[in-house]
Amino acid sequence: MENVLTLFEQETAAWFVNTLGEPTPVQKESWPIIAAGHHALISAPTGTGKTLSAFFVFLDRMKRQAQAGCLQQELQLIYVSPLKSLAADIRENLNRPLEGIGAQEVISVGIRTGDTSQRDRQRMIRKPPHILIITPESLYLMLTSKTGQNILATAKAVILDELHALIDTKRGAHLMLSLARLDYLCGRPLQRIGLSATIEPLETAAQYLAPEEVKIAAPVMRKQVRLEILSPYPDASRGPRKDPVWEELGKMVYQYCQGSRSVIAFVEGRRYAEKLAYYVNLLGGDGFARVHHGSLSKEQRMETELHLRDGKLRLLCATSSMELGIDVGEIDQVLQVGCPRTISGTMQRLGRAGHNPGRVSVMYLFPRTAAECVSCGMTAQLAREGGVEHVKPPVQCLDVLAQHLVSMAAFKSYEIDEVMEIVPRAWPFRQITREDVKAVLAMLAGDYEHEKDIPARPRILYDRIHERVEGDGYSRMLAISAGGTIPDKGLYTVRNEEGVKLGEVDEEFVYESQKGDRFILGSYAWKVVNISQDTVTVTPAKMEGARLPFWHGEIKGRDRRTGEAFGRMYHSLQCAYEEGRLTEALGDLGLDETAASLAAGYLTRQIRAAGSLPDHKTLIVEHFKDTVGNSQLMVHSVFGRRINAPLSLLAAQTARERMGIEIGSVDEEDGFLLYSYGNQRLPEGLLEQIDVDACIRKLEILLPATPLFNMAFRYNSGRSLMMGVRRNGRQPLWMQRLRSAEMLEQVVRSSGHPLIRETRRECMQELWDAAGVQEVLQDIQSGAIEIREIYSEIPSPMSLPLQWSQEAAVMYDYAPTPRGIHGAVEEALQKEKDLIQPGDQELLEVQERQTLPKDEKQLHSLLMTEGDLAAGDLEIPVQWLENLADAGRVLYLEQGLWIAAEQAEAYAAAMNGGKEEQLSIVRRMLRYRGGADAAQTAQRYGWPVDTAEEVLNELCRQKAAVKQGDKYYHAKLYSRARVRTLRNRREEIQTYPGEHYAALMLSQLESSAPAEECLENTLRRYAGLTLPAASWEKILLPGRVRNYREVLLDSFLAKGELFWHMEENGGLRFDYQEAIDWDADLESRKEGLTEKERLLYETILKRGACFMQALNGLFPAESPHDTLLSLMEKGLVYADSYLPMRQWLNREKMKKAVIRQQINARVRALQAGRWDVVRPMREQTIEEKLEACARFSPIISKETAAAWGLSWQEALSVLRIWEYTGQARRGYFIKELSGAQFILGKDYESVVRRLHRPEKKLVWVNAADPAQCWGKILPHQEGRNFLNVPGTAVACQGGVPVAVMERQGKVLRIWEETLQEECLALFAAQWKQGRIFADRKRIVVKEYPPGAETALKQAGFRKEMQDYVLYM
Repeated sequence: MENVLTLFEQETAAWFVNTLGEPTPVQKESWPIIAAGHHALISAPTGTGKTLSAFFVFLDRMKRQAQAGCLQQELQLIYVSPLKSLAADIRENLNRPLEGIGAQEVISVGIRTGDTSQRDRQRMIRKPPHILIITPESLYLMLTSKTGQNILATAKAVILDELHALIDTKRGAHLMLSLARLDYLCGRPLQRIGLSATIEPLETAAQYLAPEEVKIAAPVMRKQVRLEILSPYPDASRGPRKDPVWEELGKMVYQYCQGSRSVIAFVEGRRYAEKLAYYVNLLGGDGFARVHHGSLSKEQRMETELHLRDGKLRLLCATSSMELGIDVGEIDQVLQVGCPRTISGTMQRLGRAGHNPGRVSVMYLFPRTAAECVSCGMTAQLAREGGVEHVKPPVQCLDVLAQHLVSMAAFKSYEIDEVMEIVPRAWPFRQITREDVKAVLAMLAGDYEHEKDIPARPRILYDRIHERVEGDGYSRMLAISAGGTIPDKGLYTVRNEEGVKLGEVDEEFVYESQKGDRFILGSYAWKVVNISQDTVTVTPAKMEGARLPFWHGEIKGRDRRTGEAFGRMYHSLQCAYEEGRLTEALGDLGLDETAASLAAGYLTRQIRAAGSLPDHKTLIVEHFKDTVGNSQLMVHSVFGRRINAPLSLLAAQTARERMGIEIGSVDEEDGFLLYSYGNQRLPEGLLEQIDVDACIRKLEILLPATPLFNMAFRYNSGRSLMMGVRRNGRQPLWMQRLRSAEMLEQVVRSSGHPLIRETRRECMQELWDAAGVQEVLQDIQSGAIEIREIYSEIPSPMSLPLQWSQEAAVMYDYAPTPRGIHGAVEEALQKEKDLIQPGDQELLEVQERQTLPKDEKQLHSLLMTEGDLAAGDLEIPVQWLENLADAGRVLYLEQGLWIAAEQAEAYAAAMNGGKEEQLSIVRRMLRYRGGADAAQTAQRYGWPVDTAEEVLNELCRQKAAVKQGDKYYHAKLYSRARVRTLRNRREEIQTYPGEHYAALMLSQLESSAPAEECLENTLRRYAGLTLPAASWEKILLPGRVRNYREVLLDSFLAKGELFWHMEENGGLRFDYQEAIDWDADLESRKEGLTEKERLLYETILKRGACFMQALNGLFPAESPHDTLLSLMEKGLVYADSYLPMRQWLNREKMKKAVIRQQINARVRALQAGRWDVVRPMREQTIEEKLEACARFSPIISKETAAAWGLSWQEALSVLRIWEYTGQARRGYFIKELSGAQFILGKDYESVVRRLHRPEKKLVWVNAADPAQCWGKILPHQEGRNFLNVPGTAVACQGGVPVAVMERQGKVLRIWEETLQEECLALFAAQWKQGRIFADRKRIVVKEYPPGAETALKQAGFRKEMQDYVLYM
């Protein structure tokens, strides 16, 4: 001990001995290495003193400098923490030794994270700390700024904490490149100290840490661990329950908390953390359990951590967010619900219990199913053995490189030579070549887009001649706004009504929610108050009936090494079963009696169904049929999802090629399932038939069509700064997907494009294990791995999870495939004559041959499958045909056709008029040789044209062929071409900003038609839409009909095409007479009427439509006028003129009128025309509602449908059919509208053309007008908010609000000063025409922007005192 402590100043050593005692083994090994200035990798379990191992030498050194008077106020030591929450813990933990050695006043410690205030950042610039605690992202941002670099330039050493959490990720690669840049900035390699929990192999981690030699300090300190698996078996005697397993889990976890102060229960996934806390709190009361996961706000997590540390929280339900070293004090127990996904994660969680050296770490695991009992036991056994996964750091990472290349150019230029000095010092980039750097720079400079005439702003300025790079303002914005590697997943922020952030929820969960819904977040229930573009506003609610939210995450599958270890344990369990000691063997894995019994029953059923268990040397291929009789094939494979996923694609493709039908696949950690869309049995020997040598290339070919590739490409595009500046606020996930898809479409054929290369590498090497797939296939081919092929009547227990996944995959597969199309679609296809016709290009593409025969044998097999072959059909050596002919295996017909000898009889019959044979060979010709007309078919087979036409038409009648134009196509190919055409049409669609939509809506206001025609068109457009009664003649009609006069509306109503009627709350709508339900029962409408109202209503109902004069004698000495208005207000009667409505609107004014005016009003009421009862409207179909909605808004979306009172789910059920039948086009047309959007097919070209070239004309519109969509369908533009009330008028140019008149014109605001004269002149003209504020006799402007006086005067406003007044 004396030898190690002599490294320190005497007072420092004394404090350590008196306070902490003897150094731990890891401290004894690491201190001499660090003191000597070497790079050091310190690897040891949690609680062994790693943090002080790293810091203590530097604290002592700086103290000595202070005593010698040479400690300058500059940065010396950087500590990089992967978590912001760890930073505060580290600073707090440093205070103790600093105070102990008497250096607290002389050594300063600073924190720089995303939460650091601007004030603290400025203070750091003026007075840099000696020790800086920072996150990887903040280090990158400091390197991006000049002031940040000035602070960092004096650093001498870097400590990297939690290296094991970074090394396998792109975040780690990003950090290592930052450290390489930091070395270059400081002009020397900084000393690096890496701190890690148990990590394997140590040599790889050491090489990763620094390019120079790294000394390893990893003394053997194997802690004692105990892992027990306890089963929450539901008590069946309690009767049926909603969720018995989780109720029992909650009960068991609650019981294990008794007698303990603080307990952490880990679960796999945020949803399950919330679920566990809910069921525990049912027993322990609100607040007994709380949750901790990445979708809670920072404040929520910190509060939870504090309560746990102070002993105020009994149970914390956490995800992997608590695996890292956040200080939460002493934890009495660690529980695990479900099976941990990794061994290393299990070790980290286990380290939370028995945190200090010498204590036994105990973890209790609670599996939810019998299968989880087995996997928990095997995971626990590997954790006992210390078998953590081997690290495999990502390499190349061209997306991360691109981000740093932009950052380097943020405020000064650089040359490629400098890049080549920096980049190789970061381990992930050590093999980057100069050509790689040039390719990334070319991408950032926009070269790839410009080659395709796509306008794109360069992310950097690249001088290719002198190989020099510099940035501009856009470069700096990109580097700062979109830096880091954590992808934007379009999550909604959840805030309470005071604006406090509570957490985040998934976009799709929000789409399925509405105002008033309740959900659980952070173990509390919340009610949705409002949903905006970025935020869900909530208020506290009762827990009963609250839903659990869901989040979509990406899970990296287990590696092959762990899978093989599982396989060896399965083999041991198989042997134990054969020896009659299976339950005992499961007990040896740590399962309690109940769990072992459950697991034994599960494994026994599996062995009896399949004959054995899969293991590291055996794959079991299980054939069975699903509940509807379709063939399925389950491959039981222990190798993990990283191998199973790509292997399933290869197997599905092999089956597809053999069978010629569509094959689907789903995969999991323990195998994969293939399924067909029919009852044709999937073939045997699929895995053996995969070409081992070509499998990697085939995977690369299949990869771009997978969702995995698209997701990875989207993330990589964001990381490489190719998606543009990340604005404040949420960017919807569908928008990210659209932008990424557009970019992918542009570059997917450029195999050398850096993003394509990086996405392919990431998928093949990180998300998949393509090399492992090839090794497995080689072992299958050599016999090292045995394939057992079995047939079962009932699927085995291990296949059940894959069956559920397959059902979900089919359920959510919206592509129109034989299995995926719903019955409604099929029915529509039969009825619709105007289906989308495939394009010529798509018809050619689906006929393209993917593979050619490789030898004579394959050629013969092809002839057997595809039928005859003519010269030019295939590019094959003619010698193959000659050789086959010499062997008697093929025949040459005088029509110039080669056929398989086995089919000679069928062809002879066909040539002699055999109808069935003719149909068969022509059907195959269309399938494999492509479309043909009657003349081409006749020429090929030597038939008369009439015969060929008869055969082709018969195939059409049998629905085996489809005719388009003069050509006939095979029905399946035609269907595929139609799907491809539909997909291509979707991909053609462009997204436009919201102002283009606003301009489109405002274009409804202008028409050159006569006034009568304008009025008729307006009422027809808005028929069925309820608006405030006053809006029709004050806003809607004056705004659209030039020189609108009341007589125009009365004259139109007299024709009887439309009628008006009132609804609740003073609303009024127009409807078509033909939409009335004449058979509806009207008795219920009489309920609640007064005696007079009932008498008048029944009289009109009995007599039919009648004038008011005919009703005058109904009430003695009293006019029926007021009673009619009362019935009208209740929506029970209407007149065929609009006069009664005008009188109702003026009723308060009329009460104050003189007697003569009141009498005149009564007289005019006699001219109101005939009165009639309002009958209920016929229930509209969804189709009719959608057509009405499209008249109102040419783009149908979730928002526009809601404005029309349509359920979006109901609308989608019809729109998806319309899309397939060509009645609608789907796309993401408007940026600010959410989700899928549709335009009717007949309107598509016109609408898109107008969106592409919006009218730039200046327009004034009342803010309450339905055509004005800002603040209603579209969110207000920043800084241009206004109230959508009748007293507000807004001016728009090109759809963009440029000015607004508020409070009936009293307040004028102008956002575009250059347009103020034009705006005010137009306002004055339109007001005088009665189109704006039609009921105002004068406009008095009391508030106006400075400088607007001249424009007001020019527009005709007179200055009166301080106001400006406009008169008629």
